[in-house]
Amino acid sequence: MIMRSVRKIWRVAHGLGWYNFYGSWPTLADVPATRGVDSDEDPWARAIAADWQVNLDKGGAPICDDTGRLILPVLASQFTGPLTVLDFGGGAGIGLANILKFARPDLSRLSYVLVETPAMCRTVRRQIEAHSFGTVTGQIPHALPAPLIVNASSSIQYIADYQATLSSLARLAPEFFIISQTPLTGGPTCACQVLNTPHRKIASWVFNRGEFVDTLRSLGYRLTFSVDHDLPLTYGNASGPWAIASMIFVPARQSN
Repeated sequence: MIMRSVRKIWRVAHGLGWYNFYGSWPTLADVPATRGVDSDEDPWARAIAADWQVNLDKGGAPICDDTGRLILPVLASQFTGPLTVLDFGGGAGIGLANILKFARPDLSRLSYVLVETPAMCRTVRRQIEAHSFGTVTGQIPHALPAPLIVNASSSIQYIADYQATLSSLARLAPEFFIISQTPLTGGPTCACQVLNTPHRKIASWVFNRGEFVDTLRSLGYRLTFSVDHDLPLTYGNASGPWAIASMIFVPARQSN
């Protein structure tokens, strides 16, 4: 309770407002005073460019303070042969840093593809592609070598047409489809305003849990693992309680 009060005071002091999340709107476009993260101007890219070594230093980057980001290196460590990882909205390559640090794969067998905004691609391309196994692109590829892990960590919720994005990712036929650090609710899918440095205010989806799982099922993927990282909370002016969750989907044809 003390830390929650301290975080609120810190947010107010930094001009972020009393709540991290608030409001309820039909779509991302309806959320006021927001900046789209898929715009060519990406403040996250500027922040990362200013402190690259903290974000990715030969696999030595500190892991984020959430267990959802551990899912990717844990799954990657199960592959002893060739492996392709598509990191959708992976920022500076934190997914890659965690793989290198925790999975310690045979780099001659690893292929890493980072899909990001144009601004982020310009910022991180040189460092990522300095590794022979690294590729940076602004578009989801049409095909990738198998076996493949698709990792979407704290990214799908910022995409206006998230259903089309999920469909494009599913067409790559990954063995594992990770959706982590994503807001889910028992209420209807809606958009909210997220107060987040350096964007200050951006729009984010809050997905109905059952509807989101059904969307992946319609694309040929079934839920095999799910964890909520905190208790469902009702945020300021939100339509109902929701929590940050991480999930693993596998092809529906797999029996286990």
